[in-house]
Amino acid sequence: MCTLNNIIPIKLEKDTEKIILDKIKSKMISGAALYVSTLRWIENKYGEEVIEEIRQYQLKRNIDRWKEKKSEFKEKNLDVFCKYMENSCAGTHEWKKIVDKKNRKKYKFTRCMWAEVFRSLNAEDIGYWICEADGPATKAFNPKIKFKRTKTLMKGDDCCNHEYILEE
Repeated sequence: MCTLNNIIPIKLEKDTEKIILDKIKSKMISGAALYVSTLRWIENKYGEEVIEEIRQYQLKRNIDRWKEKKSEFKEKNLDVFCKYMENSCAGTHEWKKIVDKKNRKKYKFTRCMWAEVFRSLNAEDIGYWICEADGPATKAFNPKIKFKRTKTLMKGDDCCNHEYILEE
């Protein structure tokens, strides 16, 4: 598991970290609530087909973002990808790395603040748009890295089980 202490230069006490993370979650809920209410309004006015187009656009944009992002990294191997992912999840996710081999990494996420946020808004369907980008984003970073997952917290499972396999 990675806390904020793994990515910031000063040591935080546990209580201080909790206060910061609660504030972050509160801001995430505010932003997501506006996003969800706007999408629900669009869906009611224009129909599910438009929402599907927005979902597809967002997925494509996420993939494009990862294609652009990979240029920031000298190496595009599994370790680099997973380290970036871990740092991105620090504080807002809780996980255990189950497998840590050169060509295979496996994680069990037991907390995802995004799942908590979208579930609190009864908008897991929209929140899942974040989850469904994981595989395509991984492929955009390096097509030789394969992504597998059979469970998600967003859909109510007890964990998200991410597995990354580097094919030689």
